[in-house]
Amino acid sequence: MAHLITKHDPFHIHKILGVFVLLSFLYRLFNVGRYGIAFPKTENKWFSVCSVALHGVLSLSSLLLPLPKKRNFSSPMIWPEFRLHSIVFAMRHVICTIINLLQLWPTNFWANLVAKASIVLSTISLARLITENYGDKVKRTTNSMPYPRNVTKAEEKLVKNLYAQAQFHAVIQAIFEDPTASFMPILAIQAAPLLMTLVRKGKIGSYWYHRIYAISLWLPFAIYWWRFYLRTIDMGEIYWSANVARLVVLKLRFSGYNQEFAWAVGFFFLALGFEYLCPPFNHMVNNNIYYYCFFLTGYTILVSNIYFHLKSLLT
Repeated sequence: MAHLITKHDPFHIHKILGVFVLLSFLYRLFNVGRYGIAFPKTENKWFSVCSVALHGVLSLSSLLLPLPKKRNFSSPMIWPEFRLHSIVFAMRHVICTIINLLQLWPTNFWANLVAKASIVLSTISLARLITENYGDKVKRTTNSMPYPRNVTKAEEKLVKNLYAQAQFHAVIQAIFEDPTASFMPILAIQAAPLLMTLVRKGKIGSYWYHRIYAISLWLPFAIYWWRFYLRTIDMGEIYWSANVARLVVLKLRFSGYNQEFAWAVGFFFLALGFEYLCPPFNHMVNNNIYYYCFFLTGYTILVSNIYFHLKSLLT
């Protein structure tokens, strides 16, 4: 088996950054568990900003490491297209989290919407440009991801669908004006290349890649429900965003529309909901009976989704 520490990272820059980022994640998760937010109000703002920026530096430092030019379709191993996608998506969340921490989003409703749409659509454009130059338009990251042999086609399709849902939710979480929400998807984004590296070096197999990656994808959703329980986040925006992602953006994508159109329509519905539907909804569910009804409903959906996602990978 290949060693984790090699001459490809002679000054251990990437590994040292990786250790700090891992500690950063653990610290943020501890804060969520204790306070319901990853960035406590008492924490120095610039410490928060620098700790988030470190995640971006880690992603960029991966460019120091050589990779095989061709993708391995027999096991989930990192390749150039995936690495560049990972950097772009991680930077989306790093930038949005820093904007949230420094409260830099425009206060005007339409300017705010344009700013957020610009970040999302520019990310999509960069990802497409990367695919055109380094990838394959047919054999994409998700649809051609190798799975263990005993995972059936039906189970594979279900897992891919849930992966896609989680990825679309991550886009929406990035533009939430809540630093905890915009930060947490970075865990899955940065866990994936680490897991692929471990597969390449023979430390874990395909099963463990999918198991750990699936858990990292669903962890932000579990955090939402914990935060609902602690009442450190409003429920209306989460419900509305989840339904826009699932019923509008995802359905348009599965119907063959390009991402720009799907997200343009999605942003329109997000804007309407955030402006007119979420405030009265949040006011209504502040009543304890309604609140816990919605909480239990959402929690049940979350648990069932995680179960169906993971059951084929845990047997």
